[in-house]
Amino acid sequence: MVIKKSALIWLSPLFFLAACSDNDDVNTKEEKMYISSIQKKEIYEIQQPAKQNVSRGLIVSHMNNSININEIEKGLMNLSVDHFSPNSFYMQEGQYLDKTIINQWLARKTEEGLGLNPAIKNSTGNVLEDEKENPLILSHVLEQNFINKKSGKIEGMSLAISLNEFYDIRVSDDKGLIYTGQVKVDNNDDDVNDVAKYGKEVAERIIKDIRKNATIPNVPIYLTLYQESNKNDIIPGVFLADTYIAEGKEKIDKWNDIDKKDYTFPSDALYSLDQDTYNQLLKFKEDIQQNFKHLNPKIIGKLRYENGKLADIKIEVHAPLINDTELIGLLQFIGTKLNTILFDYVPVTIRIIDQKEDVGIVLWDPKEKQIFATPI
Repeated sequence: MVIKKSALIWLSPLFFLAACSDNDDVNTKEEKMYISSIQKKEIYEIQQPAKQNVSRGLIVSHMNNSININEIEKGLMNLSVDHFSPNSFYMQEGQYLDKTIINQWLARKTEEGLGLNPAIKNSTGNVLEDEKENPLILSHVLEQNFINKKSGKIEGMSLAISLNEFYDIRVSDDKGLIYTGQVKVDNNDDDVNDVAKYGKEVAERIIKDIRKNATIPNVPIYLTLYQESNKNDIIPGVFLADTYIAEGKEKIDKWNDIDKKDYTFPSDALYSLDQDTYNQLLKFKEDIQQNFKHLNPKIIGKLRYENGKLADIKIEVHAPLINDTELIGLLQFIGTKLNTILFDYVPVTIRIIDQKEDVGIVLWDPKEKQIFATPI
């Protein structure tokens, strides 16, 4: 791939500005603005004064790890952009689905019709086996509200229904003995995703319950299904499908499939999916490690594929105790080597990390055909 010559020429002054300017505050603001624009993500302003979610703390106890929590919160916000424009709406933490409502949904179904998780059918008396045969699928319901900037009123709501791909069991018997285990929810060989199927079924009930609740504003609802990854996975789960329910409506007319998946680098899964890209990243990684042996850099990445195509590359270069001179050299080296992993349409973000702290960043803007690199 050929990079415009102007992009590489433009790279050097940024290093100079970041390293030598006396007006650091101005430059920092400009750099942050450029980073924001280059990532092409619309970001919501938070309605002030900020309010905490009325079900605060519930998500931590119900979802299986922080990676999935982070992904569902950020992912729902990013997906909502297409329905509630950040130019017109503030975002606010959920103010209507409290712990009582959510816990009632998460309970197993009863004869009275409460609960949305599967009831225990034909109990064997073995509590562990009963749980394995009837896994809990619904794990959480995340709410986000959208406030009209002009009227100050809520005019939109987004929901993410979180679903277990794997059910982590912890159950006690009548004697107080605790049993643990794990079972895959969709454990048959057919072509139907039982997790998504169940999610669509409970979504109908959730929308009806919301519309019947007089304390919840009758506003448009964007709703999506999120399938959690396994608790020990280092990549998050995936959004499976979404839908939009107009104001006053309680019926879901249509679902749209979402095909977005994340892959770590290095990994066998990425190699099997996209060997060419994997080999390009491997060469890039080896070049950095060969030329900066004294830093002993560790390099990992996350690649997102949408509808089967590479859509985003994020790389972390961990270089403990790197000094300022070494950082400038590393950023310059990465900037000149970046063409080995560039694609015309794929943004690239490379973070330089020193003991969990970001100290430098390199960005490739596929629209402007420019590389941006600077210490932070």
